[in-house]
Amino acid sequence: MFLRKKKASGLEEILDGCLKNKPSAQKKLYERFYGFGKSVAMRYASNQEEVTEMVNDGFLKIFSKLSMYDREQSFEAWFKTVMVRTCIDYYRKNHSRVSMVDVNEIHYLAYDDNLLERLSAEEIVDLVQHLPPAYRAVFSLYVVDGYSHAEIAKMLGINEGTSRSNLSKARVKMQEMIKLYVTDINDYKNV
Repeated sequence: MFLRKKKASGLEEILDGCLKNKPSAQKKLYERFYGFGKSVAMRYASNQEEVTEMVNDGFLKIFSKLSMYDREQSFEAWFKTVMVRTCIDYYRKNHSRVSMVDVNEIHYLAYDDNLLERLSAEEIVDLVQHLPPAYRAVFSLYVVDGYSHAEIAKMLGINEGTSRSNLSKARVKMQEMIKLYVTDINDYKNV
């Protein structure tokens, strides 16, 4: 029986090629992880242009810092960390003058758990993109990526109280947007 040696096309081979600055390997890594990078950036960006900038900036960092990646760890986890940090750097560079809201200014809405069940993941991501930049950053870091308020404060150069305040305000804003969005959908369906 004739056995052909299976050509390796795994991640390890791609990473080795990227470390040797091979454009074909870089292209493969980009194509393989572009969607994942985009899904991370969408939580921090205001629009598609920002998503593209964040993802491209992230890949530049990935390629330049790949030698720092520990092969004993998950590449996906390392990739995500680099992308999140890239998004935060982008936020600090482009949205650092956004005002923060004091916790005393927050008004709470009654919350209906069933509203979220009516939305797809894409619709929720779209609503998150409509949050003001400061709220979007804190909301994504805390709710989606699981960072603590102390970590968020350090990353964004704010104090912990401001992080808590912005998360609270983001949640209220999300509730308002979800309520309006679901109401508009229901009104449209009833026509």
